[in-house]
Amino acid sequence: MKRIPYLAALFAAASLFTASLSVHAQDAVPAGAAVQDDRVVITGGGSLLPVNNPPNGSGFYNLAWNPGGTKLAYIFSDTEFVSHIAVTDASATDPIVLDTGALEAGFPVSWTPDGQILYVGSGDFTDTSKPYTSELKRIAPEAGAVPEVIGSFEMGTGCGGGSPFPSDWVYWEEAGFGGNALVLRWTDYGILHSSNCGGSSLKLFAPQGGEDTPLVGDNYLEPVEGEPQFAVGRAVLSGDGKTLVAVRSTYNADGPVTSLVLIDLSTRELTDVTTTAQPEQVAWLADGSVLYSTRTTTGSLNAGLTDEQKTNFESIFGTSEFDVPAYEVAIHHLNPATGEDSQLYTAPASVIGRMQIAPDGQSLLFSQIANLDQWVLGIADGTLDIMADNDGSAQRALVPVTLYRLPFAGGEATVIAENLAQFRLKP
Repeated sequence: MKRIPYLAALFAAASLFTASLSVHAQDAVPAGAAVQDDRVVITGGGSLLPVNNPPNGSGFYNLAWNPGGTKLAYIFSDTEFVSHIAVTDASATDPIVLDTGALEAGFPVSWTPDGQILYVGSGDFTDTSKPYTSELKRIAPEAGAVPEVIGSFEMGTGCGGGSPFPSDWVYWEEAGFGGNALVLRWTDYGILHSSNCGGSSLKLFAPQGGEDTPLVGDNYLEPVEGEPQFAVGRAVLSGDGKTLVAVRSTYNADGPVTSLVLIDLSTRELTDVTTTAQPEQVAWLADGSVLYSTRTTTGSLNAGLTDEQKTNFESIFGTSEFDVPAYEVAIHHLNPATGEDSQLYTAPASVIGRMQIAPDGQSLLFSQIANLDQWVLGIADGTLDIMADNDGSAQRALVPVTLYRLPFAGGEATVIAENLAQFRLKP
């Protein structure tokens, strides 16, 4: 997938879980969709069916199956870097590009109960006399369809920044900018959505009446003097559609500290959940228990370089104090009712990107982004010229994203595929 590195942001009880930590032979790719080599592909049945998309400027994002698994919607940008929504079917026929109007950056596409595509349209930045608002819209997944405006909401903007690390670029594609994917989901209690570009300030919009009700009063973008800054995001809806599991980030002088919370959509009550480690990404199991990933710094990947290699690093980054962190990842199983928290998996890697429960409920599928060992070595040995890597492709090639399956009833984590990004299981 093409990228401009610094603009990448724009875009069952515990006893059953006895999986080994080793990785063995390749597993079959389940039915779903993914992005591979700058193509959307439909997977399953032992094949990869590429979708014949038009030329694009910066790749494909936010793949979303309809509930029946018959249609796939996604966002792509054209060669002028204008974003569009496209839809294809499970046979990878030529996609339909919908006439949606301008899209709000960062939001995914979703589906309404009546089979329309739910999305967020951008507002008017030129009128500074009133708060900036975004529009909730829906459109039929067919050629010539006309979008319908459901309502609008105030949207916090101004998020920016980037990273020199290609592992972050891959992570942000897997899990949203900074790991904080914006939320957009039709629920029985209203349309669940983020209301700022940082992926937090969760709200419920009522299609009937237009009321937009905050679920959490976070204050990260508008700090309150004397109070800690915090934000709640990375929210995932339970299978019964009633409860969110989410990650709260509380900011202090040393950076964010994350914790787990549950939010009841009917009462809007927030419950703190104790974990044995700081959560990164989350997922639900059918029995109401939760999986969460963690990320722990274990050292510096460039600490052991020779003096000559360190000189190469300094020539690129302008300082010999530039550290490239090494990480270890883990996946935990937590029963919120009992507090039992067990570690299922651990490995040296940069981060877990996304976690999905297999349709039969017997295993976890997750993407894992590698540490930057090869990137560091390439710069240190002079074989990688990041200043000449304008689209980031040479650097990204040194940071593979690997799709794994972790069975719940014992066994070993197995590799499903390499270079199969943004994987979305077919319902």
